[in-house]
Amino acid sequence: MDYTVRDRDGVREVFLRGQLTFDADEDFRKIIGGMETDRVGACVLDMGGLDFIDSAGLGLLVLATNTANRCQVPLKMRGPRGQVRDMIEISEFHTLIPCEF
Repeated sequence: MDYTVRDRDGVREVFLRGQLTFDADEDFRKIIGGMETDRVGACVLDMGGLDFIDSAGLGLLVLATNTANRCQVPLKMRGPRGQVRDMIEISEFHTLIPCEF
């Protein structure tokens, strides 16, 4: 997974690219840690650049949700497509994390 972070007006946008799998664990934890340390007002995970997500990737999204809830930072997903969108819908993750399809 590759990612870019953009902060604008208190909103952190994280643009994810590639595959969200266990291999992304370290990088994803850095992203999540930033929610705690950088005092962001809200966080958007832009998933338009993701090609693949597996169960470990879904687990990372749970970790992000838990961190966001603990920090009281609104979290949402944006733009999943293809296999990623299918996994979000099948697993009903859009009920856990609001999603703009």
